[in-house]
Amino acid sequence: MNRFTKAAAATVIAAGAALATLAPSPALATEASDIRPRLERACLRIPNVEIRTENLIERLRGDAQTRGSLEWLQVQIDRATDQGRTQLAEVLQNRLAVRTKTLEVLELRQGGLPKLRQLCIDHGVDL
Repeated sequence: MNRFTKAAAATVIAAGAALATLAPSPALATEASDIRPRLERACLRIPNVEIRTENLIERLRGDAQTRGSLEWLQVQIDRATDQGRTQLAEVLQNRLAVRTKTLEVLELRQGGLPKLRQLCIDHGVDL
């Protein structure tokens, strides 16, 4: 790039930033007619989110034979520890901590989905 191109690019970026600060926010500019299709698209995702959430919770709560479950991961940690593979055991322990938190988040999500479903129904969106 030569100096002229760099200066022109900097000017365009600066002008765009200035216009962005002066322009009204998109949320305020959105008309009510634009909100309805977005609400419908969001509401239509709820059944799939419910299914995926239930499947993930079921897998995480599975027994030691269910690959990816918390119990399965604990067996892997115990096996790595017994074999003296401390680094692997530490990595698996960290993974177990993350999956435990993930299960908590999924359970919260599962508890909130019926409220979202009802909100969509109240606004006239058929699921």
